Amino acid sequence: MAYKALYRTYRPATFDEIAGQEHITKTFRNALKNDKIAHAYLFSGPRGTGKTSIAKIIAKAVNCEHAPVENPCNECDICRGIEDNSITDVIEIDAASNNGVDEIREIRDKVKYLPGVGKYKVYIIDEVHMLSIGAFNALLKTLEEPPKHVIFILATTEPHKIPATIHSRCQRFDFRGVSIPEMIGRLNTIVDEENIAIEKEAIKVIAESAEGGMRDAISLLDQVVSYTDQKVKINDVHAIKGTVSNDKLLNIADAIYKNNSIEAIKQLEDLVLLGKEAPRLVENLIKFYRDLLIFKNVNTDDKDQLIYSEPSFIELSKKLSNNLIFFYIDALNKAKNDMKWTTNSKLYMELALIKMVDKVEKQEIVIIDEFENLRDKINHLQEKIDNLEYIPPKEETKVEEKVEIQEEIAHDFINIPTNDPISSEKKEEKEEKVEIEEVKLDEHVVDDSPLYSKDDIEDKKADVEEETEEANLFNTVVEEIVEKKEPYSTFDIRYIEDVLNNANREIKISMNMRWFDIEREATHSNLSYARMITEGRLVATDSKMIIIEYLTPSICNRMMKPEIKNQIVKILCDFYNKELDYLALPKVVWEEKSQEFIQKWKLGETNIKLSPINHPDLKGMPTINHSVEDMTPDSVKEAINMFGSDLVKVKKGDK
Repeated sequence: MAYKALYRTYRPATFDEIAGQEHITKTFRNALKNDKIAHAYLFSGPRGTGKTSIAKIIAKAVNCEHAPVENPCNECDICRGIEDNSITDVIEIDAASNNGVDEIREIRDKVKYLPGVGKYKVYIIDEVHMLSIGAFNALLKTLEEPPKHVIFILATTEPHKIPATIHSRCQRFDFRGVSIPEMIGRLNTIVDEENIAIEKEAIKVIAESAEGGMRDAISLLDQVVSYTDQKVKINDVHAIKGTVSNDKLLNIADAIYKNNSIEAIKQLEDLVLLGKEAPRLVENLIKFYRDLLIFKNVNTDDKDQLIYSEPSFIELSKKLSNNLIFFYIDALNKAKNDMKWTTNSKLYMELALIKMVDKVEKQEIVIIDEFENLRDKINHLQEKIDNLEYIPPKEETKVEEKVEIQEEIAHDFINIPTNDPISSEKKEEKEEKVEIEEVKLDEHVVDDSPLYSKDDIEDKKADVEEETEEANLFNTVVEEIVEKKEPYSTFDIRYIEDVLNNANREIKISMNMRWFDIEREATHSNLSYARMITEGRLVATDSKMIIIEYLTPSICNRMMKPEIKNQIVKILCDFYNKELDYLALPKVVWEEKSQEFIQKWKLGETNIKLSPINHPDLKGMPTINHSVEDMTPDSVKEAINMFGSDLVKVKKGDK
């Protein structure tokens, strides 16, 4: 007897053997048991999912000698006759080759005849979407009101090509692709029945390669078994299917991640030598990166894909960001489209790999990923700081003690006037020292052997008086009221106040006219920074400081980071040939502050002061150093030069 293919041998004979279509089998079980069968059905779905198999089961069930039943018995003469096609009451028609009006008219003429053996005549029309418009029109009336002994079952893989008039006359059932676990269960049953030696991993690869088609999976199993006389392994499946093993894909992906173009090209060459085609390699890589995206962003199970359980795959998924994976897929998809128009498809595969490892091509994506990682770390640290409990100190801190010591030293050396009783006592002690010195000088005059002459004594007194006058004069100078201006914070409202109070509309217009030339004239190394500038809108300037408006606070935070700001300030200064600084503001903040300024200006205010910027998403940059006008008097600077900034403490004196 001739060999019978496995997909024919194991074609489902009952609803229990159908894999993955429970929503359909349950409906027909109940309909058959309760004898509520409709006159026309439309089965739609992918190839190899059981459409014609269920149609044959229904044909047997409605004509079974034990009807009504949930499943045909497959033992009575009618069931066996339908199975071996010896009973003519079940008519299978291939609409792809019988799509004319004449064939449908022949069906219409014969439906009026009663079935020869069974209770029903069942017409199974496969690929019904291939019928011509005239054939569909010829079928309409018969399909709407057929004789009571006729059932129509239409099957198609393209339901959108079926006219709406046919749809409305049928009960439609949509078949879905068979899931991998369901497919593996059915394949295991066949393997056990046929005593096939095969690895479990190989069965899973077969199920994944079938892409939801049960018939395709069984056919591939049949083909792989014929390929080898020994136990079927994963590599045998890949050899037959023309796909690439997970290990090879992981090696290529790892080389791409490490920007190792030499290793990536070498892996490609090895696969081409093994007979793998470049278009198939591209498809495999696209599917590989698709699996990475699904694994990273969706709750997956190890049973879904064999590669999900690979440790190296899990590790790689942690390293790659979504943005980078999308970049890889775009590069591969472009290569796949280009391959359609060339005879040298390998060339475009090599170009795609080089583009994927090129640092310049993905520089912007890498920078964005680094910023996002840094932001996540900062947010994580901020959460830890917020969760820390505040413990009030029991004693004075060392900083306060140091301040007190500095104040005492400053009082000793500078003699700053104050109401503090301690400083008054020290002043009296200094005066007493002068008096004692004078007394000692007088004693030396009375002594028989004086140490100093009268001229020396007079000179000494003069020196002491001069020192006292200089000290008092110095004290008077230091008594000036000095207030040190606080440095500007990252998003300080004083920036906006300074710019708006001194705004120059003409300069703003001239700068805006050249705004987008910043990106056009940027060098290759500065292009990404130039694009960051032109993404915003210059809204105000006083010729020294510009305010740039952006849509979101996150962009403003990035623009104000010191390492980025230094680069952008340099670009602006070089481009406009002047010293410039900038402040990046979200659109909502700029609109709020500009409206506040306009309202106060309309009321006639001058040197307008605005309320502080308060936006929860704006982050201060502690490392930024802004130049602030030095308001320290020259006398205080001289004191700091003489005694050091650690010893001089300037306090606000009386006006």
